[in-house]
Amino acid sequence: MNLYLSGETRAAFIVDTTASRIHGQPWEPSVTNQSGRLSKPAENNDDTILRVRVINTDSGAAIISQGTIKFNETGKEFSFSLAKSFQTSQVPQPISLELTRADGRKFTASTKLNYLPNPPSSFSQSIARLDSLHGGLQVRSNGPRWETIFPYSFYLSGPWLDSDPSNMKKFRDLGFNILHVVPGGEGMGYNFEQLDSWFNEAEKLGLWIMYDMRHSFQNAEYVRYQVERYKSRKNMLLWYTADEPDGFEVAPSATSKAYALIRSLDPYHPVSLCLNCQNYYFQEYTAGADIIMADPYPIGANTTFSNKYHPCPPPCGTLSKQQQANSFPSIKTPCNSTHGDCGCDNCHTSPPTHPALLNIPARLDLWSRFRTQLGIPGHAKPIWSVPQAFTAQDFWTRTPTAREIVAMVLLSVNHGAKGIVMWIFPTADEVVEAASGFSKRVLGRGVARFVLGAVGQVVGGGWGGDG
Repeated sequence: MNLYLSGETRAAFIVDTTASRIHGQPWEPSVTNQSGRLSKPAENNDDTILRVRVINTDSGAAIISQGTIKFNETGKEFSFSLAKSFQTSQVPQPISLELTRADGRKFTASTKLNYLPNPPSSFSQSIARLDSLHGGLQVRSNGPRWETIFPYSFYLSGPWLDSDPSNMKKFRDLGFNILHVVPGGEGMGYNFEQLDSWFNEAEKLGLWIMYDMRHSFQNAEYVRYQVERYKSRKNMLLWYTADEPDGFEVAPSATSKAYALIRSLDPYHPVSLCLNCQNYYFQEYTAGADIIMADPYPIGANTTFSNKYHPCPPPCGTLSKQQQANSFPSIKTPCNSTHGDCGCDNCHTSPPTHPALLNIPARLDLWSRFRTQLGIPGHAKPIWSVPQAFTAQDFWTRTPTAREIVAMVLLSVNHGAKGIVMWIFPTADEVVEAASGFSKRVLGRGVARFVLGAVGQVVGGGWGGDG
């Protein structure tokens, strides 16, 4: 887990010993095959077994002094007593790992442990944490029991929510479990009295809050006001700061600054953001988040030239976008790996060789490799997916079909997504019906347990039932 609380007696460290050409210390003597690539030593070689020692860096005390792990093993857990080894602290506590080979060679690594005191309001507010082994999200509210949630919902239009007092219940009854209200475009973007009313209703309906600060996360005063106002709610789940900062040329350091401030005010809820580009300052932007969200939108997109930014002088305004491109090729705005905006960065949409839907797993798989290259172990920083669920507009010439909605969600889950938040509601009836049906009929508790590695109850719209 990425955090533990006072009163919890046991915790575990997760240790990976996979071979890497990017991180760690040299394995000497190296064992190579005929191609010169690093390979696993023979099973009967004692060098494949490493003794494990985990140390409280501040005190020097050994937390784990007995245990072994094999070379190239992943996800091995080492349990220990929290109360005997640490005092609670608002500050992450440094940990040192030492692995010793049979020949005496040592390998070291470090991490930090979040062992927090219970918040002042304790069981009257929610606390959320991430499962660093499986990537799932756990929440505790109104008691000591942790529940595992698979987030499945939409970004939600505030004006639609306000248009009918019964709309929030209708939304919940469709099978969605997250309330993510998109703010307006000025200041913090909310009428806070109205927002309080919505959040109170959401609490009664069992909807969790994903709080959006896209327009205000770069303003420390605004961030502080919003976090202090809502961090103690019973149905608070997580914060959302930057929405496509890579597409709007936000300073890459801005997300980390906001993250540091939020964590100082509220260490009890994770922070998320959504990136638009395939790889534009990925490392810098994602340093400011616990959860990374991906939103490639390939359906109905022309990824060779820009429908939205294609210039067309009079009288070609009466022509279709494709006719404009054919008639005025010299002024066409192209999209390639370094130039242009076509609505889906570095996507390929030329069936049958490049079916549009394959851009979803391609993006998620690439970002999973980025995590490994950056030294982020396993699912310590999970990836969520933002499927394209809006009607035709701008770059996109059509609305996704019901089959495409289901396919995008299934591809996302099959390629490691630990949450689904579609853009945007309300949308076409066919899209709503497909998304709702997926929650209610396709993703039962067995799938959620498999995807999240949950051992307790899986909760939320369409995901209820005892584990």
